[in-house]
Amino acid sequence: MVEDKKYPETVVAAVIYNDQGEIFLTKSSKWGEYWQIPGGHVEPGESCVDALKREIREETGLEVDNLKLNDLQDCVYPKEFARKAHFVFLDYSAHLAGGELAEKNREMEEYQWIKPEQALKELKLNPYTKISMEKFMENRKNDYAGLYKRALADYQNLLKQTAKEKMEFAIYANEIMLKEILPVYDHLKMAIEHHHGEAADEWLTGVKHVVKQFKDVLEKIGVMEIKTIGEKFDHTSMEAIKNEETDDEKLDGLVASQMKAGYKLNGKVIEAAKVVVYKMKS
Repeated sequence: MVEDKKYPETVVAAVIYNDQGEIFLTKSSKWGEYWQIPGGHVEPGESCVDALKREIREETGLEVDNLKLNDLQDCVYPKEFARKAHFVFLDYSAHLAGGELAEKNREMEEYQWIKPEQALKELKLNPYTKISMEKFMENRKNDYAGLYKRALADYQNLLKQTAKEKMEFAIYANEIMLKEILPVYDHLKMAIEHHHGEAADEWLTGVKHVVKQFKDVLEKIGVMEIKTIGEKFDHTSMEAIKNEETDDEKLDGLVASQMKAGYKLNGKVIEAAKVVVYKMKS
């Protein structure tokens, strides 16, 4: 009979899972007919993680990574165990990283890889292993739910980004097209301004109507002519061709006349207006 310990024993154990979704269970005479997860005692001067990796390597020959603490259990004098003992279990999950399965030994008299759901239904598990497995499955379910939510959020962000890129492409495509159309529009307006004679009146009325239709269509797709004459010169939307001297301080910096119209597409300047600007005489 082993003498009772004076203090509770710290034990680390792990639900080891592989890439096929199976977990690793063992049997030893210490727990009688019950299946268990592998683990062992933490030695003085040893971290819990290092102890767990060492115990798994010594008992099973397996190497693990991605260790995650799942639960803490009090195990006070378990009737299923071979001796009277008080354990504090630190239960982890761990991914199978490699190694070569060891030969059967006192700590691993039997072993098997099995789906956790199947193990809970078909195997006689020690009660602490059962709790640890249920906790592992609950955490995995929450992890998958979190991954799904993150994936869904990423997908929704992708849809938004794609829609934004499509809109930007459409605007850019419109800009290229408009740079071809706007000179024609300008020429129509110039033709109206420079008509001569009464014979041209009917023709002029028709052209004015076309220009009005043209303007309405352009405004519907976001094209606005930049206001210039009488406005303060704006270097972001206007280009000064020359200056016109003035004695009137109130006119200083204002646009005197427009040489060529400028345009904005949805607020972005696509064609700067070419203007003449008043400037005070020196």
